[in-house]
Amino acid sequence: MSYPMTVSRPLVLMYHGVGTRPAHRDPFCLFVPPDTLHRQLRGLLDRGWTPLTLGRYLRGGCPRRSVLVTFDDGYQGLLDEGVPVLRKLRFPATAFVLSGVLGGTSTWMADMPDEPLLDARGVRRLADAGLDVECHGWDHSDLANASPETLTRNITDAATALADITGRRARAFAYPYGTHDAAARRAVADAGFEIAFSVHDGAGRYAVPRVDINATEVDATFRLKTWRGYRAARRMSGAVPLLRPAVHSLIGFAQRP
Repeated sequence: MSYPMTVSRPLVLMYHGVGTRPAHRDPFCLFVPPDTLHRQLRGLLDRGWTPLTLGRYLRGGCPRRSVLVTFDDGYQGLLDEGVPVLRKLRFPATAFVLSGVLGGTSTWMADMPDEPLLDARGVRRLADAGLDVECHGWDHSDLANASPETLTRNITDAATALADITGRRARAFAYPYGTHDAAARRAVADAGFEIAFSVHDGAGRYAVPRVDINATEVDATFRLKTWRGYRAARRMSGAVPLLRPAVHSLIGFAQRP
């Protein structure tokens, strides 16, 4: 991979589902309503941000205000409600899907086990819609401190199964839960991935941090999260655990049905 992982690298946003869900169906605030997604992405374009495909991100040399938008887990709602927004705005995106549970539901979350996931046909439709479809593992297993068998299943086997569906080898990996360790990073590199994404904890090209966007965002918090200094400020605020929720409460939360 030619792109240097430096402090000037593009912003990477992490979404999950797209759709309107009441709080009791989405206790982890994973689903962003389609009109909110449209407003957020439209706002980025209006403020001069350059949206990136995964390939453009990997080539490097991107404009300073550039952004890679990613979606984790492969929910059916991304195809049904997210893709129309992306198409309308001509906004590229990257989707990370779970090869071993296609056509199933989100059973790894006991509090919301019934959210439908894309099946193989849906994954191909994502690719046909222009999204980069990449690997999120086999079954959403935590890969930090994982056994060699778990790593093989969720990295090597998952990549092979996804290639059988899409017709191409995945270039990028996203760690379930954003968690990783040296063994997981090494396994991803050995499997031939060009890059891997975490959430908050970065460690070079095989654990590139992303900024999470969830259902509680209002316009002010979304803009705050796209501020170039946000990740550094978030790390510093870790010394004061109540600071982030206090600031979010002061700015406000999006109303949910």
